Amino acid sequence: MARSDGYKTRARQMMLDFLIESKERTVAAAEIEAYMKKQDNPVNISTIYRNLDAMVAAGQLMKYTSQKGDKATYQYIEPEHNCHTHLHIQCVGCGKVVHLECEFMDEIARHIKKEHKITLQCEKSIIYGTCEDCES
Repeated sequence: MARSDGYKTRARQMMLDFLIESKERTVAAAEIEAYMKKQDNPVNISTIYRNLDAMVAAGQLMKYTSQKGDKATYQYIEPEHNCHTHLHIQCVGCGKVVHLECEFMDEIARHIKKEHKITLQCEKSIIYGTCEDCES
């Protein structure tokens, strides 16, 4: 069940439903815009960004930005995942995102802190690779 962030419109709920259905991967605003048009509920792209920002602020979505800051994708955060405390890996082929909630990743974070004097910021970090299905 989606967490409430207060103000809701039909369009925001449709966007959230789409993001929940797509929770295993990241989604770009343009993809949401195309989905909304397909559902006969076209929404202005600025309204989509405004709603995405509100859902990020409410803790419903993770926002990943490119290093240059010119592109962003979003992923629904399931309530049982504490996405701000672990890294994620995304397949460059299909877009699938995996939560790296394992002790080995904690060991890597400790190593980076100790040996390189940098603290990982998991909430804005994503590692890229290719999943088994896309390698075949």
